[in-house]
Amino acid sequence: MVAAIGAAIVLIANTALTGLQLGGIQVGPVVGSAADPNFVPAGAPIGQIGSDPGDPDDPWSAAAPPGGVILQTPGPTAGPNATGTLRIPIPKNVPTGPRRVAIQAGHWKSDEAPDELRRLIPQTGAEWEGVTELEINLDIAQRVGVILNSKGIAVDILPVTIPVGYVADAFVALHADSDGVGVNSGFKMAHGARRGPYEDSLLSDIKDAFGAATGLDYDATHVTRDMSGYFAFNWTRFQHAVAAHTPAVILEMGYVSNDGDRALMLDKPELLATAIADGVMKFLSDTPRSKIFGQDLVVPAFPSRPPRPSAIP
Repeated sequence: MVAAIGAAIVLIANTALTGLQLGGIQVGPVVGSAADPNFVPAGAPIGQIGSDPGDPDDPWSAAAPPGGVILQTPGPTAGPNATGTLRIPIPKNVPTGPRRVAIQAGHWKSDEAPDELRRLIPQTGAEWEGVTELEINLDIAQRVGVILNSKGIAVDILPVTIPVGYVADAFVALHADSDGVGVNSGFKMAHGARRGPYEDSLLSDIKDAFGAATGLDYDATHVTRDMSGYFAFNWTRFQHAVAAHTPAVILEMGYVSNDGDRALMLDKPELLATAIADGVMKFLSDTPRSKIFGQDLVVPAFPSRPPRPSAIP
């Protein structure tokens, strides 16, 4: 009898760890975050939160990123408008070895964007007097990569399409802007919402280094929602986005439409690249990998919204 009970306990324990084979189908195991009853798997909806900026009549629901999330509902003492939180597990593919950084060249290979990013396919970036934003972005991105490589950093130069749930110690998207008239000047930066706690530091380190090296003013007035909601770090909307743990920022390096900004980006790309690399290195020096990926992220959940009324009575 004792032996039978012992065998049953071993079977239960093994099933929890390895799963059970039933009729040729593997069942389980159910362990870790996925065992939580509030676990939402990758791509599943976690709350309707807005409308497509390009189509206000098309509301959309936030989706769980690769790795899923755990929806934590408000406690019994929470107020009537409380929305709870989302717990995002530590990625399973945290980099090992040298620090890893991604530099995205804005608009590069936009024609290869996946279906969920199909609206980006016709976008080729700003252009002014025969100079394209894309050529500036790619040139400086590659220069940043060479500089960081020389310092022992593993670098991925990425196009428009981000690997699903991309994980790195830092991600920087490079762009250049145009105001269409040639008046605006300066650089600007942003990061997304509902992400890790280290993005302010990444933004600040690059901002300080870039501003000091280039002499350009910081153009806070024209930081847009398109920047803060940039697709590459918008994990709530796209699967082809960097993981929420990956510190990620977008840098608009200057205005292609401004004669002075354009000349700086074309004539002194190494200066800009060195400044960006210096900012990244400062961030990496101050922010060890063990901090970035040390624990699950807990971010505010999304407010629930009632379904849109039907046009048909």
